[in-house]
Amino acid sequence: MKNTILLLLFLVIVSCKAQIIPMNNDHVEIPDGAYLKDTENFLDKFIGTWKYQNGNEQFTIILKKKLKYNFDGYYSDILYGEYKYINPSGQIVINTLDKIDLIIDELKHNISDAMFISNNEFPKCTNCGIGEFRIKSFFDDPDISGLINCRIVFRYINPTTIKVKVLGSNGRVTNNPNDNLPDQPRVPAIEYTMIKQ
Repeated sequence: MKNTILLLLFLVIVSCKAQIIPMNNDHVEIPDGAYLKDTENFLDKFIGTWKYQNGNEQFTIILKKKLKYNFDGYYSDILYGEYKYINPSGQIVINTLDKIDLIIDELKHNISDAMFISNNEFPKCTNCGIGEFRIKSFFDDPDISGLINCRIVFRYINPTTIKVKVLGSNGRVTNNPNDNLPDQPRVPAIEYTMIKQ
């Protein structure tokens, strides 16, 4: 009888825990209450301050990791961050770095989320290794927030170098010809080689 009670108690405890699914598990159905966990700590490789520089042009990103973000029905580890872009003329176009430590919902940051993508997923990576994963996140331009949907892709190269690809938009979410706002991100949609600072 004692063994039966212990077995039932064990089953109750196990069933109450969220089902853990490795984040790099390709396109699985996510049951309610599941936790998409960065089981191999891959996201940790992107945490920190990264900088691209070419003459006067600079692109700086700060990334942090949030464990078990609540997506209303399931949980997931995510990256979030802020950035600064200085154009080739030396003018600051965007600077949100001062917002990195604001106590706000992590998805409200200008870089947020973390979706594992393989080398065959958009954007395709012809020089990625077999089984190599990259991370795709939302990339928001704060002055035109909500008007265009942009993404950014992070590729780990080594402990001091990542490749960052800004993806252009497929156009504007709204078509109001009177607002005279851009339909592409103000950070050029190219790939940047960034060095850890």
